[in-house]
Amino acid sequence: MSEHNTFLPSVEDCQFYTLFVDRDGVINQPIIDDYAKDPSEFIFCEGALDALHHLKTIFKRVVLVTNQQGVGKHVMTSQDLENVHLKMYDTIKSKGFSYFDLVLYAPYLSTVKHAWRKPNTGMLLKAKEYYPDIDFSKSIMVGDSPGDMALADQLDILKVRVLNDQFEFNNQHYTYADLGGFVTALSK
Repeated sequence: MSEHNTFLPSVEDCQFYTLFVDRDGVINQPIIDDYAKDPSEFIFCEGALDALHHLKTIFKRVVLVTNQQGVGKHVMTSQDLENVHLKMYDTIKSKGFSYFDLVLYAPYLSTVKHAWRKPNTGMLLKAKEYYPDIDFSKSIMVGDSPGDMALADQLDILKVRVLNDQFEFNNQHYTYADLGGFVTALSK
């Protein structure tokens, strides 16, 4: 890991950074061994809406990257996932907040090892196609799983972990109880 990537940027420097954010367990409450298959099952984590709003105001770009193998398992359709994301969009917009700059998801089974499925780098490389000025040395990955951190390792990205009792690992640079804790740390 590059020395400059092991420290949180200042709020002023965040304007030059891209923030990659996982969804389940970071933005919405995870459903153990299941998926948010319809909008009623998508429940924002406490404080996540305000945290997302703050992050959107300070970062150059905020990109949602999420594995959604429920589609690959056929327990939900791509349209079901779009409906869940529409609820997320409508809720964020109803507060007068800005939405993500880009939303990418990998509907593939974990057994397939598709290039888009985290910990593989496909979603982040696709984001760079949309926004060629993305600089991975000026990026942060916020997630709650080992796959999120392994993805960040592959591209030498600063790793921020949001705690989730489902996962045991310790290869992140920073750990916070929730997205709001990350916002507070950036503001100091």
